[in-house]
Amino acid sequence: MQEPSLIPINEINFDRIEAQGIRLNMARADQIHDLASGNKIYKLRPIIEFAKANNFKQILSFGGAYSNHIHALALLAQQHNIESVAIIRGEAKYAENPTLSDAQDAGMTLEFVCREEYKQRNNQDYLAQLQKRFPLALIIPEGGSSQLAIKGCAQMAKDINQGSSNSFESNTLAIASGTGATAAGLVCGLADNQRLIAYSVLKDESLKSRIDDFISVENSTHHDHYEIQNADFGGYAKFDKPLLDFILSWLDQTGILLDPIYTSKLCRRVIQQIEAGEFLKGQSITLIHSGGLQGWRGMQQRVEKLSGESAWMTINSYLKTNKTSITR
Repeated sequence: MQEPSLIPINEINFDRIEAQGIRLNMARADQIHDLASGNKIYKLRPIIEFAKANNFKQILSFGGAYSNHIHALALLAQQHNIESVAIIRGEAKYAENPTLSDAQDAGMTLEFVCREEYKQRNNQDYLAQLQKRFPLALIIPEGGSSQLAIKGCAQMAKDINQGSSNSFESNTLAIASGTGATAAGLVCGLADNQRLIAYSVLKDESLKSRIDDFISVENSTHHDHYEIQNADFGGYAKFDKPLLDFILSWLDQTGILLDPIYTSKLCRRVIQQIEAGEFLKGQSITLIHSGGLQGWRGMQQRVEKLSGESAWMTINSYLKTNKTSITR
């Protein structure tokens, strides 16, 4: 399977942190692969390798109508000649959106279910029924969050460190966290002198126990090298004008577009903490851009409603200019 290239590291200059004595860098995992941006290639690569090695003909997973995971899975599965199936939360009309159109163009089979059925996605009886219907499929959780994904994300931390020059070495890595799999993998791949801060974008009290469970299976010696900070800003997928204003300001000052669900909330929270003096002067922090930019394609109306047509034109211009996993 094609390996992702080393992750480039950008130094971040942002006017709200200049006087705080903090060194801020960004690991551009959004730039490493033309199909699966950010952490998705690291999570999915070992899963696809396992499926092919064990003669599975399909990979089946779960996601919402604009899921970055589903988008990446469809494109990577096509590249490696394995079929893909997705159980999608919502109505069949969503099949026409850009994310799922890309997935179908890549040969993915979509099955739409109601929210009540989707809630059963981790229920063993429900999964057994799906396995009977799709006997040739490797079934993986929503987001690809499995023990195989942990091994892939451990490599992500190593690639970030290998891609860093001495001037960019960081004692702290920071990632936006949903299911916790990427965070757990990163912890396992940290250098001995590093820590990870996982910024939770969901109100999820079970996140720590889930990360701990993932790490324990890997027998990592770094199980205490991380902490969790809240960055939900009112709830998962909540998108308002203050967040959009921050995203546009970040883009203007750094030239980097953040996604609206994960990395934007990570960066906004870190900047707030720096301004509040919550980090020691001289600390070096590397923020991990976990991709997800394709999700912007379904947000034109929300952006224009919040900040006008010019705001959307700015975002859309970046998407068209910086084609990574946005188009094939």
